[in-house]
Amino acid sequence: MNLGELRPGMEELDLEVTIISLEEQREVETHRGIKHVLVEGFVEDEKATQQLTVWNDSIALLAPFKPGDKIKLINCFISSFKGVLSVNVGRESRIEKL
Repeated sequence: MNLGELRPGMEELDLEVTIISLEEQREVETHRGIKHVLVEGFVEDEKATQQLTVWNDSIALLAPFKPGDKIKLINCFISSFKGVLSVNVGRESRIEKL
């Protein structure tokens, strides 16, 4: 599957992508008052570019990687916030270098 085929609600996806950018870690609060830490950035494949969101403890998985690295996102899920799709790396996800 490539990034251009993604739709909100898709789960348990394995995607091979290249990191374009990663922002600094930041804290957000949900409308229910729950605080989360996340890192956002962008990834691409041969078909499309997509936003990446890495949540909470999974941020540590990013440590060995930098923009330009080719990686495999394992067991990620797709969400849409304010109409923008995002590939999400959560607690059940893994990241491997290709």
